[in-house]
Amino acid sequence: MKSVPAVIFERTTRLMKSIRRLRHTARARRRALLGSALGVALAASLLAGFSVSASSAGTPYWGSPHTAAYSSDGLGVQQGKIKHVWLIVLENKAYDATFTGSNNNTYLWKTLPAQGALLTNYYGTGHSSLDNYVSLASGQATQPDDQADCPAYTSFAGNVSLSGSLLTNPNYGQLVSAAGPNAEPGTNGCVYPSSVPTLFNQLDAAGVSWKGYAQDLGNPETPTTAPVHSAGTQYCGAPDSTVGPTGGSSATYPNPSSADATDQYVAKHFPFPWFESILQSGDCNSAHIANLFSTTDGLYHDLQSEATTPAFSWISPNNCSDGHDAVCHGNNLSGGFSDPNTPNAPLNYTGGLYSTDLFLEHVVPEIEASPAFKDGGLIDITFDEAYPPFTYSNDSFVNSTDVGADAATSIADDSAGETLFGKSVNWEPTGPNTPLAKDSSGDELYPGPGFNEYIDRPSTCVAQTTPSQPAGTCLLGGGGTVPGPRTDAAATAAASSPTILDPAIVATDVGRSVTGAGIPTGAFIGKVTDTPSVPASSTDALEVGFFTLVNASGQALDTTGAVSGVTLGARTAATDPLYDATDATTGGGDTGSVLISPYIRPGTVSDVYYNHYSWLRSMEDLFAVAKASPGLDGQGHIGYAAQPGLAPFGPDVFTNPWGH
Repeated sequence: MKSVPAVIFERTTRLMKSIRRLRHTARARRRALLGSALGVALAASLLAGFSVSASSAGTPYWGSPHTAAYSSDGLGVQQGKIKHVWLIVLENKAYDATFTGSNNNTYLWKTLPAQGALLTNYYGTGHSSLDNYVSLASGQATQPDDQADCPAYTSFAGNVSLSGSLLTNPNYGQLVSAAGPNAEPGTNGCVYPSSVPTLFNQLDAAGVSWKGYAQDLGNPETPTTAPVHSAGTQYCGAPDSTVGPTGGSSATYPNPSSADATDQYVAKHFPFPWFESILQSGDCNSAHIANLFSTTDGLYHDLQSEATTPAFSWISPNNCSDGHDAVCHGNNLSGGFSDPNTPNAPLNYTGGLYSTDLFLEHVVPEIEASPAFKDGGLIDITFDEAYPPFTYSNDSFVNSTDVGADAATSIADDSAGETLFGKSVNWEPTGPNTPLAKDSSGDELYPGPGFNEYIDRPSTCVAQTTPSQPAGTCLLGGGGTVPGPRTDAAATAAASSPTILDPAIVATDVGRSVTGAGIPTGAFIGKVTDTPSVPASSTDALEVGFFTLVNASGQALDTTGAVSGVTLGARTAATDPLYDATDATTGGGDTGSVLISPYIRPGTVSDVYYNHYSWLRSMEDLFAVAKASPGLDGQGHIGYAAQPGLAPFGPDVFTNPWGH
């Protein structure tokens, strides 16, 4: 028999799912509009009437006292009640991939939300990975090198903007790249100077203990000739012991971004190596940085008593356990554990939300059983960013039936969201380094925080260069252009078959013309089906793709002979489902988030808009850092966590304020 919280949760999520379906297309368009001129106008109007004093030019802003004219922050629980926080950051999943049942990740989809709160509108702040980790840790907005996941481990050159105030300068407290706005990736740099503070500097100043745990950190590489992923805990998990100069090459200062058989740790998913304010703090040691499964200073070791458990714990699963890799390079934990820190050999190599569930099923109960969690604990399970819930983005094992494989879905998963002065808006500040703009025809010119991910732009759009393209040139960022013809050489079918096996087929191919030996004249791609498989090795495919043949009227066709390879016809702007010239990509999309605590009523569902800046503000408030670290606003908030009126997690999240 299901528990009452579980039944309430299931009924509520079914209702939320129906509402999301009805409003999805309209929301996608509204998100894009609010992300440009309307969003700026809204923010300006919301800020009217509020004032904050500017910091002195010669003092680091994060140590300067300010006087804020607004008072209550809206935190939903009394400061001091939450004594321990564990943040687990997963990878690249849209809400529609994780919390709708399409991937059968039952533990994260159903079990954990029934224990706490499901935030149905929690947003990443950009694409791709690293910029989100930077936002979580520091409140700094996207910049092109972070969006490219920093293939070179080099210094980010620039200056923190401190002219004016939070109200008069939209980039107040942001690091402005010396390379200029929308500069070519590789020219900005990646490691933020010591003038940029982080949450961990604030915790240090406030005397609050913290630790960063990373799965596989310091593991040996396989093969031994593979690039070294980490220089060790003494460098906070950095890929190199030396930070290279701005503009340095990835060959000289490499930052490996993919896993190998024994080391699936990647530095782009661990925030600590990317800030000189941490690297120079003396915190790169075993008290603050550890391999998650270390027997001497890992998570399970530290959980054994409240005294050894940090007040704040950051947990970065490896590239398999965080769901990043659809097929894992190494152990996905499917074989279980021989003891709390030693996984057995895997039974398969399936990644994605399957491996994420395996990881969470091991780690979350350990935390929940700990003395520290029982004494005012908070577990926060979130994602860095949202990718469309389809196999072509490695986001899902199957294609979503809730939303279309089209530009509207991509725009929604490239959108922004936060709550300002009680109003949930599809907007976030772009920051100085990835501004948005339109041309005279109303077409988007720049990638913005959302980086044009999974969007096709006009053929006039180009990659940024050095020197920079002329002002007004449309820049592609991570986007594409209308696809030309494509040959799928591995496609096969027998004669008189309505279905063709094609490992390369994806959901956005529906409607393309198809030709080749054995293909009847006038054939098009009909229904596309991606059937999950169970990879027995790290080189096996995750899905088996099929498509049906139809004519122009959608009627089924059979092959006229054996098929061995097909050619898909070129798209046009009118037939390309991912084509969109006018909508901005304003953020990192809705990922959803799950929080569990004695201060949260089981089965809570909130549709209030939050993002990584909201999360940072919440942590600063929970641990009361303001007295030791006043921040930009005098209330203890740094970066864009200091936006006036930005809501931290409120009473909609902390629905059991007494903790009983």
